[in-house]
Amino acid sequence: MDSHSKKVFITGINGFTGIYLSKYFEDKNFEVFGLANSNKSKNPNIFICNLLEKEKLSAIIKEIQPSIVIHLAAISFVGHENLNEMYDVNVIGTQNLLEAIKNESKDSIRKIIIASSATVYGNQTETVLSEALCPNPVNHYGISKLAMEFVAKTYFDTLPIIITRPFNYTAPEQNVNFVIPKITKAFKEKASVLELGNINVYREYNSINFICECYHKLAISDFLSEIVNLCSGKTHSLDEVINACKEISKHNLEIKINPAFVRNNEIYKLSGSPEKLNGMISLTDDFSIKETLKSFF
Repeated sequence: MDSHSKKVFITGINGFTGIYLSKYFEDKNFEVFGLANSNKSKNPNIFICNLLEKEKLSAIIKEIQPSIVIHLAAISFVGHENLNEMYDVNVIGTQNLLEAIKNESKDSIRKIIIASSATVYGNQTETVLSEALCPNPVNHYGISKLAMEFVAKTYFDTLPIIITRPFNYTAPEQNVNFVIPKITKAFKEKASVLELGNINVYREYNSINFICECYHKLAISDFLSEIVNLCSGKTHSLDEVINACKEISKHNLEIKINPAFVRNNEIYKLSGSPEKLNGMISLTDDFSIKETLKSFF
């Protein structure tokens, strides 16, 4: 094993996924470096840099010489109001990163994992979404991620890339703009009322441990130039989530359905097909939704 083979560089390392992923790789005896907008912990392995700062980004990559890069940094809130910023960071920022790797660490790099999103699928007639489907994003976040995928694919011939499309997953550090943290926060704070949209739709709510295991095993695999779902195929309704939170917290509250939160023509049940993922790697994390929810309390 060469001297660079245990260096992993995670963009967005201070985000909720990055926090868990950095610990996961450290536990696997990797030397972890990261890119962030701030470094309150004063960790010498975390570099403060915006993906749009091309020269600074290139200098960081040149200094680290990573063997694995996991690109998580993005504007990921669908309702983000500054659309130009979303496209700049998600698309141009990704191109800047890939150019920096190509120019400054091509000898050391073994794998680049680029986090796209299941939102690229958009509206489909299928309820189990496989990578064979034609993407059809319906919002700017999904469009920016699909554009990012196309940019990344232009580097397939020159860099060892895997593009992932994660379905819903959660952990306590996730922003309360997302539905699981919103629900658990209400129960934890003993709120009397919680406003939600349709609670009878079924979606995947995977554990962060599942996602970390996927990233690690894909990073050390021999697969290249692939697009793959990160999904379990297991779905749960928000009603199930609410009932589990009632049991965990020993608290009850009133659920009010706010019409403003109900999406038109919402799909009743939606999940990813894990067939391709399971053909690429063997996973051990057998999470339960209740165990995932318990971690919030």
